[in-house]
Amino acid sequence: MNHLVKQDFIERAKDINRFHVQQLKDEQNWTIQKTANALNRSLGSVSQDLLVAQWCKTHERQLKTCASLRDALKWIKSKQREMRLITGD
Repeated sequence: MNHLVKQDFIERAKDINRFHVQQLKDEQNWTIQKTANALNRSLGSVSQDLLVAQWCKTHERQLKTCASLRDALKWIKSKQREMRLITGD
């Protein structure tokens, strides 16, 4: 059953993305590693959150049906695979 449920991981991803984008505007040489350090998070977790935030721009409704960050990442990876198959990349 696909129903919309509250997903804290989506809001966290959006918050981290907002922070990262603001830092990029303020400092030309800002990196994902600097965001991770500033937020006391791992580089991998910040990268995952930024990926989810990007996909939320066009697929938020679908991501909100995912029960967890892990499920959301699996869904994104499957869509990326589909796109590669379609485009032949």
